[in-house]
Amino acid sequence: MYTSDLTEAQKAFIKETIPMDNWTSKYDFFLVFDAILYVDKTGCQWRNLPHDFPAWQTVYYYFRAWSAIGEFKNLLDSLVAEVRFQEGQTPEPSVAVVDAQSVRAASYPSPKGFDGNKKVKGIKRQIAVDENGHLLDVKTTTANIHDSKGGLMLLALLAASHPVIKKILADRGYRGDLIELVRNTFGMNVEITLSGSSDGKFIPAKGRWVAERSISWLDNFRRLCRNYEDTLEVARQMVIIAGVAMLLNRLTAN
Repeated sequence: MYTSDLTEAQKAFIKETIPMDNWTSKYDFFLVFDAILYVDKTGCQWRNLPHDFPAWQTVYYYFRAWSAIGEFKNLLDSLVAEVRFQEGQTPEPSVAVVDAQSVRAASYPSPKGFDGNKKVKGIKRQIAVDENGHLLDVKTTTANIHDSKGGLMLLALLAASHPVIKKILADRGYRGDLIELVRNTFGMNVEITLSGSSDGKFIPAKGRWVAERSISWLDNFRRLCRNYEDTLEVARQMVIIAGVAMLLNRLTAN
């Protein structure tokens, strides 16, 4: 087994979540899924998948097909609800924390813009997590898009998939007209929380540090250390798959 492979307990959860009656491929469903996880975790190029997986063209076909119908996002939503339930919380969060990460583009075809603040040429990931740091959704843009504009697109996705959320914790990059626009459009209250310092020591922003921690967790997936994808949507799906992998590990940790 590769370290990225699904365990039997994780496979059992997926079987209960994703209908498999119409699976007609000659390849085992979980062998294809393991191959996608392998790419995301190790940063392997599709064409260099180990030969004990199906042909890379087959794996890539299913990756694009499942992405197009929102299968990875549906699985992520189910995992968030199940993990929260196991942790004694309501399945649907009422609070979300948002933050942005600029990531360098690694290849010529990758979409890119220049983030003048971070001095990064590439893409920007706007992520939303619950109060535990579990990934809820992500929006990818070129790095030159301001946090407030990308944040509005992210919150539109969040309002559609998690309508119970009414409070958003964010940093100062989300100040301005966004606050009033989000309140009027989605019925969400954006609360700006700032980091501070005392006696020269850094104090994490209350409630918001979990988003920064989640961003650091994403860096454990080598495919995400830089942007290797040709489209922003594929880049988004790679982040969602990483969120799925982390939640599957959390679900079966005990």
